[in-house]
Amino acid sequence: MLVPIALTAIVVSCLSVALTMSVALRVKKTLDPLIEEGMFQPGAAPEAPPTVPTGTPLPAVGEMLDSEGRPVTLPTAQDGPWILTFQSVTCSGCKAQLPAYRQYLQQSGLPRERVISVISGARAELGPYAAALGDLATIVHDDDAKSLADHLGVRIWPTYLVVSPDGTVGHSTESVGSLPELALSTRLDEVVS
Repeated sequence: MLVPIALTAIVVSCLSVALTMSVALRVKKTLDPLIEEGMFQPGAAPEAPPTVPTGTPLPAVGEMLDSEGRPVTLPTAQDGPWILTFQSVTCSGCKAQLPAYRQYLQQSGLPRERVISVISGARAELGPYAAALGDLATIVHDDDAKSLADHLGVRIWPTYLVVSPDGTVGHSTESVGSLPELALSTRLDEVVS
């Protein structure tokens, strides 16, 4: 009589351990990409909202070079609103949003010169970004625009900014789906509304 009870207890214990391990591994799988992208730091208190605040002025930028080594000039006021993004070669969320970002840029019709994508990580790993966005955006390696990300306080990748003609951030988000409709004829008041 004790043998079936003991066997049942052992089976139930094994199932309990297996279930606990399964839950722990699922939680780890969910949190690892978020920790990698800087959204969570173990033991740290949550910070203020992660996006760059609206109205933040862009710093004066020295010479920047694109991924092909060509000089890059930031759009001027008469060019209207433009897009500035910060992505990383190690960011799974950045890579996951690339198709939607490409579609957004195609629909906006903005010229390549009015879309600047600053990519951090190993310069040799820019290939997927150049392949996905190179015809729609100017790709700049983070080393060639370091002061820009630091000055704006970018600490989450991806970060998508719509820059107003006055050189300030008009819209800020970490999701392509939250970007406003933007086209060649877009006026500033349409961007911030």
